[in-house]
Amino acid sequence: MKKTILTLAIVIVAGLAAAANAQTFQILHQFNDVADHHGVIDGDRPLGGLFRDASGNIYGTTASGGGQGNGVVYKLKRTGKESVLFAFGDPNITGANPLTPLIQDQAGNLLGIADGGPAFGGVIFRISATGVETIVHAFDTSHKAELLTGGILLDAKGSIFGTSLTAGIGPCRFFVGCGVVFQIDRAGRFHSFYRFTGGSDGSRPFGPLVEDVDGNLYGIAQQGGDLNCTDLPDPEFPEAGCGTVFKLSKQRELTVLHTFEAGADGAGPQPGILRDAAGNLYGTTDLGGTSDQGTVFKIASDGTYTLLHTFNGTDGRNPKGYLVADEAGNLYGTTQAGGVNGLGTVYELTPAGQLIALYNFTGGEDGVGPLSGVIRDGKGNLYGTTDKTVVNGRAQGGNLFEITP
Repeated sequence: MKKTILTLAIVIVAGLAAAANAQTFQILHQFNDVADHHGVIDGDRPLGGLFRDASGNIYGTTASGGGQGNGVVYKLKRTGKESVLFAFGDPNITGANPLTPLIQDQAGNLLGIADGGPAFGGVIFRISATGVETIVHAFDTSHKAELLTGGILLDAKGSIFGTSLTAGIGPCRFFVGCGVVFQIDRAGRFHSFYRFTGGSDGSRPFGPLVEDVDGNLYGIAQQGGDLNCTDLPDPEFPEAGCGTVFKLSKQRELTVLHTFEAGADGAGPQPGILRDAAGNLYGTTDLGGTSDQGTVFKIASDGTYTLLHTFNGTDGRNPKGYLVADEAGNLYGTTQAGGVNGLGTVYELTPAGQLIALYNFTGGEDGVGPLSGVIRDGKGNLYGTTDKTVVNGRAQGGNLFEITP
């Protein structure tokens, strides 16, 4: 399909310094759940994050669409041509409705998570370069892979690490548990690497995890912690805290680096912790901050918390998805809502704390509500996805976009 190009001036948020540059917003692919000239049905609703390989090809998933409406794994070549690598079929066989970013193993296969599967609790799947699916692990309902926009980590030894929101122990959720960090070894066996209690350690861990050179894992728990959370009321369950950021050693010892208080520091940390070479962690919260509309934060290796930005609605609201950084330390991300049109933004946050709106979504062909954050190439171009919308009475299944500085 033809690429849609929109050139725009950077929107300057009131109270922030003016910027002289302009950005180019370009739709690389529009998802419409229709068949191409080969009869292959495209995906719909690309809600998971993106992955870019060394050759510049971009890979992702859609939550629905495809031949049976259960989602697809797709590839966008550097030439701009999109193709469906795999369409999910029977949910009890292939899995269905993937909502997580993909990763790549050393052989070039793609790994991800989908719902359903032979044991009904979700699957970790592998897609080869030729589009053949292999089920790496099928979760049963006691270890259900409720990862939503989470993800998985592949370590140097070939083990897969991830999180489950509700498995494990504790009275946290519907007789199930407070969540686990799990390990799938090279033989495909499941291990509960750490079980959350819903107390000071947190509950509802939300992947993906990040790993340091010593093998320590870092991640967030969306709820739990020592404090009651007025921003995340959940009177039926005792774990309704504001969330934590944690470190988990190879010896399975968990250290809480920060407990959110629903004040200026935020509440409800989002998946996608970013770690820099100095060991600092960067992330976002969905709520909290001075305007209760979300924050961007930094946590040093010793646990020192720094508030980098608090959203006020005009400059964005409810930051979602993953942060990326450039060589100068600028952070890039998305908000699900807010901005000039109230429909979400792509933003840049400088080391000095200046937030620049790179794009404000309009709800037209450009879509609404980016959920998965952005990725960045070596030239500084940003890539992301938006959810579906309706334009002139015609449903759009979301898109994959590029912002060129």
